[in-house]
Amino acid sequence: MFVLSTAALTLSFFAVSVPSSAAESGAQTYQHNCAGCHGSDGRGNGPEVDIIPGIKPPDLTLLSKRHGGKFPFQEVEDWIDGRKGVPSHKRFDMPFWGVNLQEPGKEFTPASEAKVKARIDTVVQYIESIQRE
Repeated sequence: MFVLSTAALTLSFFAVSVPSSAAESGAQTYQHNCAGCHGSDGRGNGPEVDIIPGIKPPDLTLLSKRHGGKFPFQEVEDWIDGRKGVPSHKRFDMPFWGVNLQEPGKEFTPASEAKVKARIDTVVQYIESIQRE
């Protein structure tokens, strides 16, 4: 339980430092929010892996390969958003970006939800662009 709490607190710290610029590209959003754990190259070797105990991010460059050569866009989008389905303990290894990227003061409004979805989609498109065979 302590490890989970420590990881959740650490991840929450990183989540609150998220910039809200809608103009930020998928690559920039990825580098700012995801590279700490997943690595700047997407291979799961980010610098935070050594700081947060028990975190083992997947190699994001092999998602298509693991899914028979087809990139699982919707699955990746849902995983990043984090609000679909009942979260497992494993899910707490990653922030719920669908919540963390909400526009302050306008959380969960249709406009904020649309911005969050668009921003997550740019990240998913970026992850799709770094796939390797």
